[in-house]
Amino acid sequence: MLNEKLGKLYVRMSIRYIEFVYDTSKVEITGSTELLNKDNDENVVLLFWHGDSYCLYPALRGSMLYVLTTADRRGDYITDICRHFGYETIRVPDESTDGQHLFHIRNMIKKGNDGHLAVATDGPLGPYHLPKSLTFVLARLTGRRLVPVSFSIKRKISINKRWDKYKIPLPFNEIEIRLNSPIGVSGKDRKNNYAELKEKIIKVMEGYVDI
Repeated sequence: MLNEKLGKLYVRMSIRYIEFVYDTSKVEITGSTELLNKDNDENVVLLFWHGDSYCLYPALRGSMLYVLTTADRRGDYITDICRHFGYETIRVPDESTDGQHLFHIRNMIKKGNDGHLAVATDGPLGPYHLPKSLTFVLARLTGRRLVPVSFSIKRKISINKRWDKYKIPLPFNEIEIRLNSPIGVSGKDRKNNYAELKEKIIKVMEGYVDI
């Protein structure tokens, strides 16, 4: 019971803090923003680093978005935060590559064909900034293009003891969230376990290239 109360307190504090950051900061969403317009027919897979997830929550409020998260207590907290900002979550076990779960995800997000999918591509447990093959398999199964999301945060705290170097933006900040150009995934990419795509995604999300 105590843990449950502490969990709810953590969620409330997390929501209030990130909303305060956004209310006091200059926040810009740049790049392929037309993909999130309500009159856009294409649904995509948005990729972000696990350590950037806290910065993303308020940014896409109002978008039809399914966020992939784990089916554990940590996933419970993420689900509560996501629902506050109007997102749905799809719960899967840690590190699951089971085909049944993949098809469950596909069926969930294709229901009504009205939502994007958001995935922490190096999550839930790392390694740090290394895209998981699951990301590309999902894109193929759902017939969607990948949209890497890059972050520029002028003032932040990074928790370097965590594997994902989790970032907490500070109030009165300057934050840019860039939706990079969509990247298609083909059957040929599977032959080398998506190695070239992974390298490209890393370069884009780290800001080494601009597409």
